[in-house]
Amino acid sequence: MNRRLKQIVLPLLFISVIAIVVLLIDLASMTASYRAQSNREINQLVGTMVETNPDLDVSQIVEALNSSNIALAQKGEEALKKYGYTSEDFNSNASTKFSQNIVKHTLTTLGLVMAGVVVYFCWLDRLRRRHIRELVAYIQNLSERIYDLKLNENTEDDLSLLTNELYKVTVLLKESAENSRQTKQQLEVALADISHQLRTPLTSLQIMVDNIYDDPDMSPEVRQDFLRSIGQQIESMSVLVTTLLNLAKFDNGSIILHPEIITIGEVITQVMGKLAVLADLQDVTLVQSGDLQAPINIDLRWQTEAISNIVKNCIEHSNPGGEVKIIVSDCPLYLKITIQDRGEGIASTDLQHIFNRFYKTKNSSSNSVGIGLSFAKAIIESENGQISVQSKLGESTKFTITYFK
Repeated sequence: MNRRLKQIVLPLLFISVIAIVVLLIDLASMTASYRAQSNREINQLVGTMVETNPDLDVSQIVEALNSSNIALAQKGEEALKKYGYTSEDFNSNASTKFSQNIVKHTLTTLGLVMAGVVVYFCWLDRLRRRHIRELVAYIQNLSERIYDLKLNENTEDDLSLLTNELYKVTVLLKESAENSRQTKQQLEVALADISHQLRTPLTSLQIMVDNIYDDPDMSPEVRQDFLRSIGQQIESMSVLVTTLLNLAKFDNGSIILHPEIITIGEVITQVMGKLAVLADLQDVTLVQSGDLQAPINIDLRWQTEAISNIVKNCIEHSNPGGEVKIIVSDCPLYLKITIQDRGEGIASTDLQHIFNRFYKTKNSSSNSVGIGLSFAKAIIESENGQISVQSKLGESTKFTITYFK
């Protein structure tokens, strides 16, 4: 049953049923009244006949009233005609009142039905107008970013459906506004962190360049140390800026991946070669094992970048003399890479935020901006991958990357 049927036909049917019931009750009452009036008229007729003819046998009158003798009725009609009367010249009060009551009660019932219909539709129109005014006022508030729609009813008419849809839009807009506000706050904090990360090496570069410029007699050894430090600072800033640009490209979809069938060992080899110097400086050993010849359909460059960020994170948080294990396992459904270190670990309160953009854990280094793991997650998920992390504070951290086939 559609909404229009429920909203119009059913109320009219309800009003009609009530009217019919009332009319039937009236008919029963009028029938009883008619019978009583007819009995009084018969009693009056019999009384008159007995009074004028005391010897009259009343049983004959009763028998005549209870019978349907057509011949007797014809004799009565002929007798009336002798005196110039017909049966139509006599109007029974009972029948007259009964006919009048039938007409009156029928008209009254129809009037009540019409009045009920008018009242119902006036009420329905008023309700719809009020609802429309509320929706208009709400839409005006919505344009001013006031999200306070309240659903006080749950009917199935068109306006209620519209209200429900507006409520859904409101929830989405409210969540979007809240996310936008949080993103703006995070962006402000991130920009402050990035500014600090860039300002510090720039200040250091300025000081070292000034020292080299102001001291032409500086010894070659000191000058070489300054130049080496300058190179390291420039490399650090270059990595930061490049990561930020790549992350922005992924956000706006300007990076197009080019997957190809390669072995996962090719990716691991490039990752280890890229981080060999950092591992030596941190006194950490990189160990690879598992099914390195397993084929996989991914973009070599970007997946190498993603896995490198994760391995780099493990190296930086490993204890000197420790090792970072890269273990590959393959099955018909997926290829899994496990990267595990032995080091500081991650607090349980930080685990759920570890992949959030610009989020920094308590153990993060002073040079961290909090975008490396977020960037890695974006790259891995772009090629039907999934990444998760498990950690025990003070013991180890394990990242699990799963590429579904």
